[in-house]
Amino acid sequence: MNRGKYFVHMHACLIPVLIYSPAYTSLLLENSRRNEFKKGIDALEGRRRRTETTISLRKNKKDEGIAKRRAMMTAPSSSMPTSSMHDDTKNNVDSSPSSSSKIYTVADIPSLKMALSQPNINDATLLDTVRGFRKILSVEHNPPVTEVLASGVLPAFVQMLQLNDKPKIQFEAAWALTNIASTEETKAIVDAGAVPYFSQLLSSPDPEVREQCAWCLGNIAGDSAPLRDVVLSSGAMQPLLQNIAQPATTSLFNNCIWALSNFCRGKPQPNLSFVSPCVPTLAQILRSDSADSSAKTDALWALSYISDGDDDRIQTVIDSGILDVLIAQLGEESNLATPALRTVGNIVSGSDDQTQAVLDSGLMNQMQTLLNSPKRMIRKEACWVLSNIGKSFDDTSCVHCMNRIIFRSNLTCVSPYNITAAGTHPQISTVLKLPKGGMERVIEMAQTQVSNNTTCNI
Repeated sequence: MNRGKYFVHMHACLIPVLIYSPAYTSLLLENSRRNEFKKGIDALEGRRRRTETTISLRKNKKDEGIAKRRAMMTAPSSSMPTSSMHDDTKNNVDSSPSSSSKIYTVADIPSLKMALSQPNINDATLLDTVRGFRKILSVEHNPPVTEVLASGVLPAFVQMLQLNDKPKIQFEAAWALTNIASTEETKAIVDAGAVPYFSQLLSSPDPEVREQCAWCLGNIAGDSAPLRDVVLSSGAMQPLLQNIAQPATTSLFNNCIWALSNFCRGKPQPNLSFVSPCVPTLAQILRSDSADSSAKTDALWALSYISDGDDDRIQTVIDSGILDVLIAQLGEESNLATPALRTVGNIVSGSDDQTQAVLDSGLMNQMQTLLNSPKRMIRKEACWVLSNIGKSFDDTSCVHCMNRIIFRSNLTCVSPYNITAAGTHPQISTVLKLPKGGMERVIEMAQTQVSNNTTCNI
């Protein structure tokens, strides 16, 4: 999907010239008009374009993440001391080192299927067989998922998830299913009825089984909104949050937070009743000194998904008391600043009171730094935030930030346009009094863009 871009067309750039009309000014005071023009372009269209950008970015991250996770799963255990779930040898049950280290290929699928279909198969043989399938599926590039599914063994994997007295077999089956879920065949796992068992196994006594099931549920939820809703409807949220609250390992903690972010993402959005219980947990993660940057990044993305919607969603985030932490993250490294800024942008697109709550938390103190960021996406998001603040702005520091935007090439018009198109008389008056000829600069650039037949592109 191509990246979305924000455009304010030529007539939008000319809006500041028309603000002297009394009839137009009167019209601006109507609440419906104010709500319609709170963003620099139509509200729904603006969200659609930003969603396209987000999907493009997150799809790239997902593709990179899948490759990374597959590589992690096939890496030697010695390279990952924090997680024992990737240790082949640690999960052996009465199997020799030679069978444990055997290299399996697609050519082994028929023999593995035959072994799996034997009556009265013993635990050691069952473990070696499902491990063989898992190894076949764990190749980093182009895993033979189609061939494995064509062999008809998927129902057997799901049945193995029900062997509660055999956690090592459950673990290997969950691992194999996780690798399938990381491909385009995710729905096959859902159709096979695996999701309820994964959700139940989030409460397994075995932490490796819990982690692998969280991993698979994260892959399923991240595939599409319908599959995400299947996961949420299975009751996976509460046991996932329990694993985050009391993690057995750092690896389990981080994987559960990653899965949680996928539980919250996607359009159409999940029902607020499904995701609102996780907001206090996300707030705790962001306030934690022990959570690493990766965990906090996933938590921030989750908040950005939850807050991207109506005022009720936004208020759920505000009520968690996390605004001060969000604002603080804006000055941190860019992988934290981007989702934090996205969340702040969502919040200031809400009601005037919600916008004011962000301003009261010190947002404007961070804006100059964000506008000077070397990251184009950060600068773009910062301009979008200021654009949304436009309708509610009554802070002197906003004027200085606005003035800076006006003198940045191709970043003019949007915030002044929002204020003049949706603001009150005092707000419009403030724009007209921008220092250093700010308003004149807007009009000058609007006239230049009209003569050049161009648009004002954020």
